[in-house]
Amino acid sequence: MALALLLALLGAGRPAARAQEPGTLRPFEPVRGVLNASQPSADWTFEGRAGEIVSLIAQSVEGDLDPVIQVIGPAGEPVAENDDLDSLMRDAGLEALTLPADGTYTVRVLRYQGAAGTTSGTYELALTPGFAAVALRSSFDQGDVSWVTAAGEPLVLAQERLRLRVTAPGETLLAVPPGELLVSDLYTEAEARVSGAPPYAEFGLVFRAQGPGPTRFYRLAVNTAGQWRVLYEDATGVYALRSWAAADALASRADPWVLAVMARGSRLDFFANGALLGTLTDERLPAPGTVGVFVTSGEDAGEGVTVLFDNVTVTTRLGSTYRGLPLALTTWNAPDPATIIAELAGGGHIAPAAERDLYVLERSLSVTGVTARFEPIGTEVAQYDDFVLGGRVAISTVGESVGCGLFFRWQDERNLALAYVDSGGGFGLVQASDAQLATNVYDLSPLVAPRGTKLLVIAQGKRVALYVNGALVAQETMLPGAGRVGVALLNYEDVRTDCLWSEMWVWPLLE
Repeated sequence: MALALLLALLGAGRPAARAQEPGTLRPFEPVRGVLNASQPSADWTFEGRAGEIVSLIAQSVEGDLDPVIQVIGPAGEPVAENDDLDSLMRDAGLEALTLPADGTYTVRVLRYQGAAGTTSGTYELALTPGFAAVALRSSFDQGDVSWVTAAGEPLVLAQERLRLRVTAPGETLLAVPPGELLVSDLYTEAEARVSGAPPYAEFGLVFRAQGPGPTRFYRLAVNTAGQWRVLYEDATGVYALRSWAAADALASRADPWVLAVMARGSRLDFFANGALLGTLTDERLPAPGTVGVFVTSGEDAGEGVTVLFDNVTVTTRLGSTYRGLPLALTTWNAPDPATIIAELAGGGHIAPAAERDLYVLERSLSVTGVTARFEPIGTEVAQYDDFVLGGRVAISTVGESVGCGLFFRWQDERNLALAYVDSGGGFGLVQASDAQLATNVYDLSPLVAPRGTKLLVIAQGKRVALYVNGALVAQETMLPGAGRVGVALLNYEDVRTDCLWSEMWVWPLLE
């Protein structure tokens, strides 16, 4: 019966969310909202262009909210959806999403399972160009630190902008932010205004620049003739990765010009005034470096060329909103649980009791047929609420769908939590309350070894974390409470299956 319950609930669908009157979403201006039973979803809109790359992150800031993000295109078509940005957090996110068309996009934030969901709380939704982590924003307002030349000399700030001026024919001046900014995968954007009407001006962005005194970098250049090109420069010379080409986005002198570069590994995307200029692939400079801006005069410099730069932005990969327990434990395979507890306690992550409460050297379960078996360990009075639970799990079966794991906070087969691995190379963390699945996390991982995987569960109130072979793979909000611990076998096929456990232990935690 328990297995049938788990199978049915794992395959449960997700109902559609209900939208509300949309608010306006602007880059770098996070918005907040509340989702609950009476308001399970909320809509926000922003204007986008075909080929534009953006990131959207919805973080839970209060309550136990499990947010989901859906992006709907200008014609009402689904564009993208995300539930969990990674396996460590419930926060939702879409990083480096390429928009398919011009128009108004709707971002729908809903709680997991929408109207049928059980979580609630406050979320914060943020829109950023390119990636989701903001590494640099320079607006050159009064009092801001100026950028510097390749020789480290500060440049002039004028009209709350960075002023680059060249006077000699064919002269180039390059500026970079002070301090250390090293990024490889990045999005960088800047506004540029050409002062006056010089006979010719060339200007643009520099990225992955190696310092000090950038001598190796990529460069996006545009000119006042409505053309663009891409250069790679190092100590041996300057190489054109893309020769001068005209672009509709550069046909008229914009005020300001908005230039941008998206670098992802060897893929380089170039933008001007909101439009995609083109994409190149180059592997000569994958290393992290700084960003910059530059200006170059023509052979007829006239009275010189002045370009004012403003609102320089750099975003990089966020990857995860996670902040908390260590992502990896160096002591995870230690034979003495006290060593693992000491690492966690030394980092301030747990407050352990004086000593371990339970240790079981070996245990096994064997079944033939589709069934589930749960066997508590320890005495009936051994009830644990906050604790660290560890053990090694091995699977012996000819079946392809078998799970073996450790349960905790056990009351009966209708009320328990379970951490497990399966014969398909996956891990899971689930909780049933009154025969309803309150938590369900599952993912595949190369860390799972059916012949021997070490599980570590940390339960602190409603916060529960799971380590698989020393790596933190899940962290969830679960219903708190006290209960027994034990072993579980879930056999999804009519085959002989053996689950083997060894070195199981429980270390209680203090409040």
